[in-house]
Amino acid sequence: MQNKETKKTALARKQTSPLIYIISSFLIVCILILGFLVLRQQINHVQYRSVVIGGSSLKLELASTQSEREKGLSEREAIPADGMFFDFQVDGDWQMWMLQMRFPIDIAWLKKDGEIIKIKASAQPGDYPEVYHAEQLSHYVIEVPAGTFNRLGVHEGDTIKL
Repeated sequence: MQNKETKKTALARKQTSPLIYIISSFLIVCILILGFLVLRQQINHVQYRSVVIGGSSLKLELASTQSEREKGLSEREAIPADGMFFDFQVDGDWQMWMLQMRFPIDIAWLKKDGEIIKIKASAQPGDYPEVYHAEQLSHYVIEVPAGTFNRLGVHEGDTIKL
């Protein structure tokens, strides 16, 4: 049997329930939309770096974070833009490998001023676990489709305009 207090409580629940459901549904939708927008921006937040190699201007996808540099071009179906530019931000013995690569590439190691200190031409996907590196410290690494440096007439000792 209901008394006056239980009737009031039941009546109060009936009166506020639709409003609570509407507000909570609205908040859930807003959170989902916000999450989608943040994820979309992270996915589409690709930066590029333009360089001049052998007189040709190339647009290279920039790998400037640790995770971007570790992943590089691995697991991609095709090379993005004209290639990839690895900005390590300090000089080091930067090592590159062909783990989960699906296409051959040329790799160039550069000093901070853009001088090419080493080129590995036509590194092949099947070369992994071989690791490539320059014999000197480098600041940047560029990866482009295999044959690009040869086609542009670029050699070790040449300078790339950064």
